[in-house]
Amino acid sequence: MKTLIIGAGPLGSLYASLLNRSGKDVILLARNNHYHYLKKNGIVMINEFTQEKIIERVNLINSIQEEDAYDLAIILMRKNNVKMLLPVLGKCKNIQNLLFMGNNAQGFGEYLDYLPREKVLFGFPGGGGSRIDHIVHYIDSEKPNGRRMPITIGEMDGKVRRRTRQIQDMFNTSGVQVHTVKEIDSWLKYHVAFINPLAGALLKSGDNYRLAKDNKTLSTYIKAVQEGGKVLKSLGWTKSYNFKFNMFYWMPAGMLMGILRKVFSSKFAEVAMMMHVKSARDEMIELGNEFKSLRDQSGIETPNLDELMHSLNTSKTEEIKTL
Repeated sequence: MKTLIIGAGPLGSLYASLLNRSGKDVILLARNNHYHYLKKNGIVMINEFTQEKIIERVNLINSIQEEDAYDLAIILMRKNNVKMLLPVLGKCKNIQNLLFMGNNAQGFGEYLDYLPREKVLFGFPGGGGSRIDHIVHYIDSEKPNGRRMPITIGEMDGKVRRRTRQIQDMFNTSGVQVHTVKEIDSWLKYHVAFINPLAGALLKSGDNYRLAKDNKTLSTYIKAVQEGGKVLKSLGWTKSYNFKFNMFYWMPAGMLMGILRKVFSSKFAEVAMMMHVKSARDEMIELGNEFKSLRDQSGIETPNLDELMHSLNTSKTEEIKTL
């Protein structure tokens, strides 16, 4: 399966490296100065748990041509950047399948304005981090030397097709587990309901370690996630799949606060959450606007979610260069 990865950020770089190392036919699209850096130095990554430095040389391109042919293109870009790419991909008739892996609260309509339905499927990567001065700082497990976090994918109609199994096999044989879900649109919406108020809470407190000690903001975050879930359920989106999200409903608040304090006090939260929020604040704002349109459709009041979204829109954070 000839695969193009579009997006040379933390996870695009990681997956390109893993696929290449396992002998897959993979090409990474990078742009501008970062393309020239990769040509000279290869992908340079640092695992923030172990501080292991990895260098992997992969095949590179710096633009997409209409005549380019690939069995699969995996798009790993922030949501606000994907919009600009859709018209370009719409002209690439020889790309057979397009897997968009990233946040999405709005649904599939804007993709189908440019792309044939039969070519498109969706998913979400595991892990996180940021690219700083061309070097990828990442975490792809929840603890040092732990199991690599899985990828989630799904077809728009919930079916498992031959290409779905091929993508699973490609990643599985490269050391990355793949979970398939029947309702990927619902999965992605609930993920936004979980991580968007988290971004606001992190910025409101200042960082993940401060959030771990900020009981007031932790309480606001819990209530905001619950409000987001009520919005989605009222609109008919009932399947979240995510055990962590479901805990916000059945677990007593005191016990949940204790778990969150432990999570936010970790290196994992520093890299996969805080570092990502700093570098992708523009995406978080856009996702917040997408979710606001869902809230408006539902007519449900979301005061806690609104408070954290205000923090997201008004906080000033250090800019970290990404894709």
